[in-house]
This record gives sequence, C-alpha cells and structure tokens, in this order.
Amino acid sequence: MSRRVLLLAVDNSDVSEEVLEWSISNVYKEGDEIHLLHIIPVPMPEVIGGIGAMDSIVTVDPDPATDLKHISEAKEFMKRRFVTKLASRSIAYKVEIVHFLTDNDSIGEAICKRAEALNAAAVVMAKHQRGAIAEFFLGSVTKYCTHHIKQPLIVLH
Repeated sequence: MSRRVLLLAVDNSDVSEEVLEWSISNVYKEGDEIHLLHIIPVPMPEVIGGIGAMDSIVTVDPDPATDLKHISEAKEFMKRRFVTKLASRSIAYKVEIVHFLTDNDSIGEAICKRAEALNAAAVVMAKHQRGAIAEFFLGSVTKYCTHHIKQPLIVLH
C-alpha cells in the first residue's frame, strides 16, 4: 500500500489548528503523511512617491532582515502549533515554508501546484471569514483553489 499525502494549507491562526485536528480525526489514516504548507511573502520593491515625471519615482529595495524575520516566525509557529501535535501522535509529516508572491491568486496557485506535484490524496484548508467588500477587492485563496485545483479539496468553514 502506498503512502497517501494530505496537504494542509496553514497559517498562524487558530482556524489552521482546527484544520489539523479535523484532518487527523476525519481524513488521516495510519501510514499517511501530512504536508503542512505555509506561504510567506516575497519582499517586493515598493513605490513610495512620485507624481509626474518618471525621475520623481522612488523605490525601496526589499529588506533581507524582514524576510529572515518572516521565516523565523513561520518556523516558530509551525513548530508550536502543528509539529509538536503531529510528533506526539507519531504521525509522519513534512513542513513546507514557501516564498511566493502575496496576492491571493498567486498563493492559491502555489497551493494548487504543490498539491499536484505531491499527487495529494486531499487538500484541506480553512475559509477565512472576510466581509463581502474585502472579498470583492482582495479575492480569496480558497475561491481560487476551488476553481483551479485538480485534487480533492476540503474547505472548513
């Protein structure tokens, strides 16, 4: 019997901890491997000024220290929220912390691509509650995944 891979898209939230617990109780079978996927922002140059001529545009280069801080914070919360729970239950797991562009479509795309590359038996994620206006302007990672993913997708509300 081959090992199934369950991909859990997680962040530093209580809802993501609920995704883990629900997945273990309802989807996980002995011998499965849980992949925890967290996406952190790629620092991008920002335009901070400039009206009119192109020579008045000022950009700020990405700050490597901020990037390292994001990675360190992600490692810490992944261990605290998820790894200790999986290890204490002797569940096989892998933690994947990925740099990717931070708009919702590209995060959704990263989840879909990783699920396909792993040939995941299922992808489990939470729908974060946002107001209708924020959803309209910002979109939704969950919405992107529901329209583009090829693997079975379980969305917890």
